[in-house]
Amino acid sequence: MAKKALPKVSVLERRLKHPFGAPSVPITLKDGKLWAIHIANDRVRTGRVHQMAQMGWTFVQADEVDGRPEDFGFRELGHRLVRGEHGEEVLMKMPQEDFDQIQNAKADLNIKNLGQKKTREAVAQATATEYGDEAGETVFKNIEVTDGRERVELEDAEA
Repeated sequence: MAKKALPKVSVLERRLKHPFGAPSVPITLKDGKLWAIHIANDRVRTGRVHQMAQMGWTFVQADEVDGRPEDFGFRELGHRLVRGEHGEEVLMKMPQEDFDQIQNAKADLNIKNLGQKKTREAVAQATATEYGDEAGETVFKNIEVTDGRERVELEDAEA
């Protein structure tokens, strides 16, 4: 029986589909639950891993990963999956539902704080704190603040 010939796809065709490179491979967990996955990087900000743990993120264990941790560049170190020369990047998770609620709360607060008057007052107050009351008053009297919202469609990562 003859083998079916595979279609020839040029490197150019593949690159044109993803001109900035192939999208990263998602890390999934075996349990089938929806998880928000994040790689905390202590190299970018010292104490970031600790901060994320305080914010509700937990460490992903090696036996939870759907696949081999090494395939994603991780190794096990002290019951954590890490990568980087000194283990400074740590794989963490949070239930997707919790993550979504937090993101919605952030968006609600950002929308609540939108507004010309609040922004103008905040800028003037920050100026007064940094440069004195006269500077803050001058900014408050002379600054014009406009704001707006715009819907931005994101491209599908798979497209």
